[in-house]
Amino acid sequence: MTTSTTTATDSWTDSWQAWHVERITAATSPHGLASVTGTHWLGEEPLEIDSVPGTWTTRDGKAVNANSDGTEITLAPGETYVIDRLRLTTLGRDGQIAIRVFDPQAPTRAGLAGIDAFEPDPAWVITGVVESVGNDLPFEHVDGFVAAKNTVQLRIKVDGSERTVTAIAAPDGSAQIVFADSTNGNETQRFRFLNVEVGDVGDIVTVDFNRAFLPPCTFTDHFLCPLPPAENRFDFPVRAGESKLIRH
Repeated sequence: MTTSTTTATDSWTDSWQAWHVERITAATSPHGLASVTGTHWLGEEPLEIDSVPGTWTTRDGKAVNANSDGTEITLAPGETYVIDRLRLTTLGRDGQIAIRVFDPQAPTRAGLAGIDAFEPDPAWVITGVVESVGNDLPFEHVDGFVAAKNTVQLRIKVDGSERTVTAIAAPDGSAQIVFADSTNGNETQRFRFLNVEVGDVGDIVTVDFNRAFLPPCTFTDHFLCPLPPAENRFDFPVRAGESKLIRH
């Protein structure tokens, strides 16, 4: 029994280590999270973006790049355009369109050495239950924008008591918890994200705080992350998952 338990624990730890390495690789890659140099909101007036030829406007819900030779590039939200070392992606929010620029030479990428994390601890793997689904609730974002999100409520027992936490639902059946805790500002940064797989009301859900990760806006100021709602602001420490960026 001991050998079986030890083998399972080793496998679980190895899986966490692989996840942690994957996170660091994604953040530090040439067009990773730390390489974003700007999120540029477009309008009817032509906008110039540094190091990108031509000007940008919007048309029919898409980003349009017009060059001096008369050629145009049109990008729908989610589409990508590569020019020289830069990668441009288009995003939409509440009818507005923006161009996000990824540059491998970004100072935020050059200064990033890795991501620190707490040692994985099975005690932070918590079982809960899906309490409700399909509720539209307002979420404030780091830039002050407020948007309604389709949410899932989960009931979990943590720090000795049962709590209901709110997660932002995704179309694929997963959900993302945005949470803060008493380690923020000292042991960890402002707040963190945690992805979970959810089902229907009454279904069991596993909440593994060891997979808590730093939001994109930790890496550069050009991401527009949602902030934790009141019920997700814990008055106890969550010493699990990613903690801080490691700088050169």
